[in-house]
Amino acid sequence: MDRLKIALVGVGNRGRGTYLPIIQTLKDDLELVAVCDGREDVVAEVGEQAGVPAFTNVAEMVLGAKPDIAAVVITPSNNHQAGVPLAELGVSYVTETPLDTDLDRCDEMIAAAKQFGTKIEVAENYYRVPSERIKRAMILEGIFGEIHTAYNDFRGHGYHGVGLIRSYIGLDVGVRRAFGFTRKRDVQEHTFRGNNPTSEQWQHGVIEFDNDSVGIYNFSSLSYGSPLRRYNTSKFFGERGLCIGDEPAILDEAAEERRPITIERQTHTVDGREVLAALVADTPTPVTWENPHRHYPLSDGQIAVASELMSIADAVRNDTEPEYGYMNGRIDREVDLAMSRSWANGGAPVDLPL
Repeated sequence: MDRLKIALVGVGNRGRGTYLPIIQTLKDDLELVAVCDGREDVVAEVGEQAGVPAFTNVAEMVLGAKPDIAAVVITPSNNHQAGVPLAELGVSYVTETPLDTDLDRCDEMIAAAKQFGTKIEVAENYYRVPSERIKRAMILEGIFGEIHTAYNDFRGHGYHGVGLIRSYIGLDVGVRRAFGFTRKRDVQEHTFRGNNPTSEQWQHGVIEFDNDSVGIYNFSSLSYGSPLRRYNTSKFFGERGLCIGDEPAILDEAAEERRPITIERQTHTVDGREVLAALVADTPTPVTWENPHRHYPLSDGQIAVASELMSIADAVRNDTEPEYGYMNGRIDREVDLAMSRSWANGGAPVDLPL
């Protein structure tokens, strides 16, 4: 069971443009056996190009192609429509974020996985990019001590921003409550994604954790690419250090001056392409994150998606739990919804669980 058969459910822009080429690149681990999409003409074209059967129905795809695992890359509010039948037919899967937009449907997917003994991975990729992996490796090694406050400053919307904040505070730390507010602001008219906006919608949120740490969430409707707001980052402040963007720092040995942490990027060549092999932080005891997919010609962004695919593959191979799993995906969406409820109710705090 070393090389697993995988089916791709959803061949829209992200399924076809991102997942398909990465699945095909991971050829020593994954074998694409089917594609599925409700649009018959589109899926037929993709299937022909990929050299695999095309289906418009998930159940028919499973019975016909017999995949070991699946990647679900469809409109998130429809995730349950693919996830539940996959589980019922014994197929574990990775699904794009969020797990589902509705918590009841999330629970339906989770219940089906438990009932039929399958696994679910959630494709939360923000914390999986290499620059975030080395930060998290340093956090887990205790370089910064306990993280007291973490910020998402336009880095990711909704559940993405929540997941990034939680990766700093600790994925095992519960969330107590969330609150925040929104503001609409006028801006200079400019070109953005084929439109000419004259206003933006700001979202601000505060997330209180069970260990008294705090997450600060900021996002704007112009965050993703507007020349007026072309800035996105994250930061955290801990007991013994901090990180602003990709610039971590601690105190020097005398505890008198700030001591920047340098991160060395080690690369090698795969099929004529420069590929990340490892990131090494020059902390007092060096911390290293090694790219587990360094034998494949993948960019840093592709490494994150490959990690999602290989997480569900390894979970099935070894009968272990996926790296992120359905509960982290559900928590991210739950906190996201809690902030939204607060925004809709004048900033009133919303206790969790919902």
